Amino acid sequence: MSVEFDMSDAARRDRALAAAHQATEAAAELLRFTREGADLNGTFGEVEVVEKLLDAAKMAIECLTEDENSQRYSDIYGDIIHEIQGWVG
Repeated sequence: MSVEFDMSDAARRDRALAAAHQATEAAAELLRFTREGADLNGTFGEVEVVEKLLDAAKMAIECLTEDENSQRYSDIYGDIIHEIQGWVG
């Protein structure tokens, strides 16, 4: 797993904020879909709900320190990285 365990506390907090932002956008769109149904542009409209949730999970894992048993997420982290790179490339 290529997670930087030596990130400063400030960097970890910044990463956590970014993760929360991604998750919040995805949650807002899921709630919109629950109330209104599919958008004209598809189920979730222009919002990439799954991508945002995966990115939030990736960043949350990156916030963990090595002593927090972060290795238990190494397979998931690798899968998320692989999936996200597929979208970018």
